[in-house]
Amino acid sequence: MRPSAGALAFTAATVILLLLVLGAALGIVVLAATPADLAALRDLPRNTWWFTYRDSLDSPSAALWRIGAAVIASLISLAGVLRAWSRWRRSPSPVIPFVMLFLFTLGLECLRAPSALLAASDSFLPLSVLLTRVVYWGRFLGLLSLVLAGVYCLEMKYRRLEVLGAALMLLAFAMAAYIPVDRTVFLSQLTWKLGDEQTVWFLNAALEALAVLTCVAAAITRRQPGLPRFAVAVALFVVTREVEFFAVQPVPVVLGLAAQAAATVLCLSRWGDGGRSDPRPPAG
Repeated sequence: MRPSAGALAFTAATVILLLLVLGAALGIVVLAATPADLAALRDLPRNTWWFTYRDSLDSPSAALWRIGAAVIASLISLAGVLRAWSRWRRSPSPVIPFVMLFLFTLGLECLRAPSALLAASDSFLPLSVLLTRVVYWGRFLGLLSLVLAGVYCLEMKYRRLEVLGAALMLLAFAMAAYIPVDRTVFLSQLTWKLGDEQTVWFLNAALEALAVLTCVAAAITRRQPGLPRFAVAVALFVVTREVEFFAVQPVPVVLGLAAQAAATVLCLSRWGDGGRSDPRPPAG
């Protein structure tokens, strides 16, 4: 029996996620084994929420915390997508693939590891800048996925999920490619400073608000038992996405990871999430 296109896409995305995790873990080992490169990552400015800057942490170990957090977040996401895939196979809902896509995008945080290695060694900096764009591409794609999941909670009838998924990827790519990057400032978040931060702030705030509001609207108008739970999970995902994206110090990093795990469990504990459980997969 030939595997479906959805199964092939899921397998490919899972393999990519595992490779990203392994690459980031290797980056931790390489940085820990090369004190000179690790020392080059100290005294980096911190980019906090709302794109304000603070003094550096004066500690090169912050880079290891950031990469380690990306690895753990990706492993939590992997557990979530495996569970979601099991639910999708039993009771297909158009909401599930976009939740899975959001979880997959968290694995792109692992690209901070090679970006840090390139910046620390002062080599192939254009590639390091490109990796920053990919990280932001994943950020936009994940938020767009949550927005579309909320729209499906409101019973959108369109079922060509592969078309919507491709459209989201292209839209997120255009957003990430448009934003200028300041190649002179490398941040303790292990990404390069952006040149148009107000635009990024507006786009992220708008997408996060849309994701939460569509789910809340679905919970209010449709009155299905699982929808309020899903709305809370999406709100938690939005908050933890911000924490995991910007946090550098150990305490907020750990809290963000714990919140991500709680949101994943809450989202998938019962699939009464507003996506109609169709007796067969959506057409197309």
